[in-house]
Formats: sequence, structure tokens, C-alpha cells
Amino acid sequence: MRKSKSIIIAVAALLGIFLILFLVKFTQIFSMIEAGKSFVPPPEAVGAFTAESQDWPNTYTAMGTVEADEGINVSAEVAGKVQKILFKSGERVKAGTVILIQESGNETAQLSAASARLRLAEANYERMVQLRKKNTVSQNELDTALQQKESAQGDVDNLKTTLDKKVVTAPFDGRLGIRKVDLGQDLAVGTQIVSLQATNRVRVNFPVPQFWLVKMTKGLPVTVQLGDGSNNVVKGEVTAVGADIDTTTRNATVQSSLENASNQFIPGMAVQTQVTLSDPQKVLAVPSTAVIFAPFGDTVFVIEKDKEKGTLKARQQFVRLGKSRGDFIEIADGLKAGEQVVSAGAFKLTNGQSVVISKTPQPVFSGTPKPADN
Repeated sequence: MRKSKSIIIAVAALLGIFLILFLVKFTQIFSMIEAGKSFVPPPEAVGAFTAESQDWPNTYTAMGTVEADEGINVSAEVAGKVQKILFKSGERVKAGTVILIQESGNETAQLSAASARLRLAEANYERMVQLRKKNTVSQNELDTALQQKESAQGDVDNLKTTLDKKVVTAPFDGRLGIRKVDLGQDLAVGTQIVSLQATNRVRVNFPVPQFWLVKMTKGLPVTVQLGDGSNNVVKGEVTAVGADIDTTTRNATVQSSLENASNQFIPGMAVQTQVTLSDPQKVLAVPSTAVIFAPFGDTVFVIEKDKEKGTLKARQQFVRLGKSRGDFIEIADGLKAGEQVVSAGAFKLTNGQSVVISKTPQPVFSGTPKPADN
């Protein structure tokens, strides 16, 4: 009996301890919940920018491809073995420079025989002319002599043309590419010998969607930037607008022409082209750092006054974006000029959060930034 009573007392004491601990923890948690309800996070320090109307050049930008003003693959016009190669890969040549000679022994011999036949036919024709004047031969015999003379002349001209084609020359000034033939190689008609590109002036072809095509006209100024990461640009103009639109891409090809005296453009190179279409257009712009990009929509935080607390707060606002230029991006809809947006620190905000404008100097935003190592 006494043992059972001791156990009951011990259990009762243990339950009492647990009840006391439960009440203490419950009180603590309840206090924390109440404190959380009344907790107001400190305002976040952010950078601010006032949305402003800017004059942007009305431009169209696209990636283009460089091609030589004149460019061909020099190839064999007649069959024959390579006898002499008179050029080096990569060198510059003038128009008319002999770059390759094919063996022509057979044609030379045939030309000698054809020339002899021509001289005989000419002499025979002259005799027939004299005899016809004396009415010794018929008109038919004279016509036959003339035909033989002209046929012999044709054989001679044909062989001379073949011999001329066996001496391959550069058709225009330019730079040669990599040699594609070897000494002693038998060349078939059309075999490529070397590429020849006239690069003192180049053309740049770039695609233009049908929406922009109606705005493209000859003479519009074009700037072309090298694709080597530099800021070097060359100015040119639109020289031709494609007459048809590709049914797959719905793009037309527009061509510009550029001077290339320094040979910085190489045929086949990808370059960035920008066409100035008309007078500048006004856009509402904010720094790109002010925009929070998300799959469900792009937003900015607008800084406005909290009428209840008398402080500043950030209101998240959906916007529709337009073109970008330098550090800025166009706001096509969702914002008004003069509204202040968070330009630095927007990523750490929530809708309605209190903010203060930081006194720390903000970066200078530019439409034409020029990155530099500091």
C-alpha cells in the first residue's frame, strides 16, 4: 500500500512539472506571435530614379554578314595539267595578273596547223575572187572558197581562245585566299583554283522583318560595329532593299555598302548593323536595374508616400517593356513620367515595404555607356 502511494505521488509530481513547462512555453510562444503581429520591419535603403521622357534615335539593329564588293572562286575554264603556279596564298594581286598556267603543247601544235590551213584558204579565196572577175569560175566555187576560209578562221580563233583560257588571270584587284591546286595536277573544267576577294569596299547583308521593311529606303545611314568586342564602328548607307520576303523567316535582305581601306572587315564575318530610320522618338525610360524580370510578368517598385504612416513605401507595379538602349529600358505601359522607381535594391523588396532613399551616390546611367577597367 505504501509503495503504491509513493508511485502515485511521483507520477502526480511529474505531471505537475510537465504542466508547468507547458504553460511557460505556451506563454512564450503566444508572446512571440503577438510580437510578430505588431513587428514592423525597418525600412530598406534603396536607390531611386525618376522615370523620364528621353529622345531615342529611331533605329533598327540586326546582325549582318560581310561579303566582298566583288568575290569569286577562280576556277579552270578548260581541262589541262597545271604547268606553273604564279601566286602565293593570301597575297594581293592586280587585275590581269597571271596566277596559273596550264600545259598547252597540244593546243599550240593544233594552232600551228590551223594557221597553215587558214593561210592556204585565204590564198585560195583570193585566187577565186580574181578568177570570178574573169568569169573563169562559178559563183558557187567562190562561195565554197569563202566558206573554207571562214571555217579555217574559226578553227584558229577557237584554239587561240583555248590557249588564252589556259593562262588564268585575276579578273579584278583583290586578295587571294588559300591555294587549292598543286603543280602537275590535272584540272577538270570548273575545278576551283583559289578564292579572290576585292575587299577595299564591302557589302553587309542583314535581315529585316516585314514590319520594318516598309521603313527601309536607299540612302539611310548605317553604322556597322565589328564583332570583336571593340567599340569601333564604320559608317555607310543602305544601298539596296530586297524585292521579296522569305516565306520561312518572313524577313527580307537589306544591303549596305562600306569602305574597307584598313581591311578590318573580312568576307563572312558577322557584324552588328544599326540603321537610323528617322528623327528621334520620345520614350519613357528607366534604368534596366529597376526592372525585375519574371515569367509571370515584369515589374518595377514605385516609391510613393504611405498616407497612414507618413513614410515612403514601395509598390510593386507590372509594366510592359519596349526597346533597350545602353543602361536604359523603355516602359511602354504601366508607368508615368515623373514617378519615382527603385533603381538599386529592388530585388530585396516586397510589395508595400517601407523604404528610405539611400544617400549613397548612385551610378551614372547612360544611353551610350562605355565600359572601362578601373
